[in-house]
Amino acid sequence: MGFTKLVIAGSTGWIADHAIRAILASAKPKYDVTILTRANGGKEVPSLPGAKVIAVDYCNHDQLVKIFTGADAILSFISGPPSKIVDKLLLKAAQEAGIRRIFPSEYTLDILHQDAVTLLTEGGNWPDDSSPVLTARKFVSLAEEGGPTSFTTLIPSAFMDGWLEGAFGSFDPTNRKVTVVDSGDFTFSGCTLRYLGAAIVAVLQMDEDKTKNKRIHISEIRTTMNEITEVFEETLGAKFDKAHITSQELLGQRNANLAAGNPFSELAVTILVGAFNGCGAGDLIDGLDFDGDGYLALKKKTLKEMVIEALQKIGA
Repeated sequence: MGFTKLVIAGSTGWIADHAIRAILASAKPKYDVTILTRANGGKEVPSLPGAKVIAVDYCNHDQLVKIFTGADAILSFISGPPSKIVDKLLLKAAQEAGIRRIFPSEYTLDILHQDAVTLLTEGGNWPDDSSPVLTARKFVSLAEEGGPTSFTTLIPSAFMDGWLEGAFGSFDPTNRKVTVVDSGDFTFSGCTLRYLGAAIVAVLQMDEDKTKNKRIHISEIRTTMNEITEVFEETLGAKFDKAHITSQELLGQRNANLAAGNPFSELAVTILVGAFNGCGAGDLIDGLDFDGDGYLALKKKTLKEMVIEALQKIGA
């Protein structure tokens, strides 16, 4: 049957910017898109040609149900810890409205990998309302509940654009610096945001039964922190100042953030450890084989191409 009438939660941010652009650019099929933006969020409601934009209060259950009625699928592009709260509100309204599919906002490493579960439950008191593990398990339980709404979770591991442009701190190409986790030789996978956007469109076109209640790994590249540093140095013709930090030091930071009640920082540090410490939660090898049953036509970029693109974007 396919999903063509879509409701998207979140209009700005890393995922939303690229995914919405890819969805609205699709000609076959042409999607009927309604985009939700937070009412009283302090930002001007964006103009997105080709989509209907509605300002909502995500806590207003009746309003969500009314908007969702008649739609095929809901895609959440809410970012950060608030996504765990909002995604559960979206799910509750989706079930009442009879939505066939919901795509929760879990665009990171594999949260339910056994080592990721440990990292995201130890070290102190994790707030239940923003726990990525509890939220991921909530959606997995839909497969057993047999209600009207099923889920599809897309897992891309590292956002290569952000890491290579220096947005997350480990790589600082402008100042020729890098902070390597542990040895820097552990492999991890990731993809550019443009590739992720194309993958989301491909999944929307796939046979519903093949993606129903599935957690799908998507990888464009597999590399190491040391390999990235070498490509930067080769491309720029300059050595990077390399610092090291251990996983244990990072976990100490996580525990301090937990004690201080800082959910955004505690999650960010934990994701950093899980992605780069070799535990496997961020090394989605099988994701390299994902092709959306032929619907994903976008060619993978090489690490060299990604590095050059990142340097051009930041003017370095």
